[in-house]
Amino acid sequence: MANQPTVIIACRVMQEHLQKLLPSDSPVTYMDITLHNTPKKLAAALQAEIDAIAQPSTIIVGYGLCGNGLLGVKSGPHTLVIPRTHDCVAIFLGSHQRYVQRFFANPNTYYLTRGWLDAKDEPLQDYLDYVRDYDEETADYLVEMKYRHYRKLTMVGFSQQELDECRPMAMRVAEFCAKRWNMEYEEIVGSTVLLEALLKMPDQLDSSNAEFVVLKPGEEIQVEMFLQEGDPVPVQTPGRDN
Repeated sequence: MANQPTVIIACRVMQEHLQKLLPSDSPVTYMDITLHNTPKKLAAALQAEIDAIAQPSTIIVGYGLCGNGLLGVKSGPHTLVIPRTHDCVAIFLGSHQRYVQRFFANPNTYYLTRGWLDAKDEPLQDYLDYVRDYDEETADYLVEMKYRHYRKLTMVGFSQQELDECRPMAMRVAEFCAKRWNMEYEEIVGSTVLLEALLKMPDQLDSSNAEFVVLKPGEEIQVEMFLQEGDPVPVQTPGRDN
């Protein structure tokens, strides 16, 4: 496996940060950010990308379990390396442990990042899209069904500078969410530690690392691979709530 090429397939929400960490000639495929909203579509799209790689490779998968959206994906002739996290939010936070701590301390949190803001994948834009595609009454109903259980809106940036740059966009979303659902807004600085460790994994496949799931050729992603002691049980729901 050490002589295999390394390929990266990741959610586009990580593109900006991966580009800073990777050599410019690295083989990377970035997938549509909105796939996380429909877990079955995410699994099918990821499987298609994996199956399209002819040469047996070590494939770094830039996703968490993501609403069980990775379940059933098969490695084929490849070796897959995946962060052992329930949600890709943990990748931005820097560790699964930090994600779990926040899960129990702040249930029903909706997360924003620069990537999701740039992609307009957030509650305010969802509402505006619903108004455009349907009518105001239907838009109100749909946005309520999707977001009414959230209690906190958290903007995660990899630096204070990134938070400062994103604040105008984030605050527009925060004001909308506060008015509709009385969501509390906060900003936190994340970490690239987990992302950096993920990129180093192809050289460390023979060593044990609890932060990552490693699928050998012929294996299939199962939920049990991602469970750790004290974890909340992943559920198959769209969105980014912890």
